[in-house]
Amino acid sequence: MDAWKGKCGTGSGADTWTSGFEGPWTVNPIQWDNSYFTTLVGHNWSNSTGPGGKQQWHSSEKPQGLGAFGGSEEIMMLTSDVALLNDPMYLDIVNEFAGDSTALDESFAAAWHKLTTSEFGNDDNARCTGAAPYVASPAKDAAAPSTSAASGLLTSCMIGFLLAVSVIALN
Repeated sequence: MDAWKGKCGTGSGADTWTSGFEGPWTVNPIQWDNSYFTTLVGHNWSNSTGPGGKQQWHSSEKPQGLGAFGGSEEIMMLTSDVALLNDPMYLDIVNEFAGDSTALDESFAAAWHKLTTSEFGNDDNARCTGAAPYVASPAKDAAAPSTSAASGLLTSCMIGFLLAVSVIALN
């Protein structure tokens, strides 16, 4: 049994294997914007079985996004995405990012800076300490506590993404 299905053959067509979660999260998943958040708050989501056989969430309005192989596919969300709508602290952040793309950009910059330059607060072992596009501002963060929480949320998401990419790259 091959624990890493798809590790052989062409890697496409019949040799393709995915997690089973199928569909885009946004209209254009290769464009940086706040559409993930506007889509998340702009639709009512219900649980269903996706085309890959996994539980995922779809909207009755059936919004469409770019398909993986051209054309379009129905936008979907995972339980972890919909959960953000059911937690008051995260819902505030989701609404902030849906309504203000600059807030998303600034929080992402802060999270990226934290993730890539400071060992998560361990300044004695900082890395990548050259000129940075974002300079952390404790006074600004204290004045806007949601920015700190949002930065933490984005940092957690980026760590998960980077771990997934690392696992794929190692195999």
